Amino acid sequence: MIKTVLYNHGNTLSYAEYGEENGRAILIQHGLIASIKDHHLFKRLIAMGLRLICIARPGYGKSSPYEMKNIAEWGDIVSVVVNELGLGRFDVFGISSGAPYSYAIGYQLPDQVQNLFILSGTPALYDENVLSFWPYPVNKNASITKMQELAYELFFSNLSQDDLNKDDIQDTMMNHCFGIGQDFKLRCMDWGFPLSEVKGKVLMRHSRSDNSVPLVTAEMTAKLLLNCQLEIRENDDHFSQEVLDNFIDTIMKRYYIK
Repeated sequence: MIKTVLYNHGNTLSYAEYGEENGRAILIQHGLIASIKDHHLFKRLIAMGLRLICIARPGYGKSSPYEMKNIAEWGDIVSVVVNELGLGRFDVFGISSGAPYSYAIGYQLPDQVQNLFILSGTPALYDENVLSFWPYPVNKNASITKMQELAYELFFSNLSQDDLNKDDIQDTMMNHCFGIGQDFKLRCMDWGFPLSEVKGKVLMRHSRSDNSVPLVTAEMTAKLLLNCQLEIRENDDHFSQEVLDNFIDTIMKRYYIK
């Protein structure tokens, strides 16, 4: 069941819970094209007796298309869910484009975030050195509307009806692709905090053959963090169910199964 909370003068934030209500909590930060309904992706974590809390960023699914001033603000927004659920200590799991938002939670809630797991994460594009290795065009002056139009053309303009009926496609296309449009805009701007002030332990994995995010940018991002362990794989895809399952089995499992 999708649940909602209100923040900042009536904006809606949607989230979904899966697994054990009294289990150790993990906040899931989804990728660029995703739905918080996709609990099947995390069946291994659910089987471990964990409590998964999947949060839809502004514009995705039932979350209002709220315009954030920077990525740091996401930590403040998520604190509304954290307080609503009465969470104490918890972990964060960021996949691909969910990585910057995971760091924001770690930055804003340092006394509550224990571990941050990052799989194929978007790098620290606020840093000009990292940005210089980014292989895609960047226009820091582009509006969210322009980024929404770009997102639609890149990802959705030629999809079949079967694809358009999928939860991840439908939830991402909500509000005219606002979620992706905002992500495209914010990721290359000042995040509102430096990664050097994220105190939690970061467990990061990236592949040398990642064709979406160059490994060099992940390596540079890892060096900006105070406490980061980067594992480099040779031939993994950027993201697949197999890659996700392996990350859970070989990296995350050791923190939950003694």
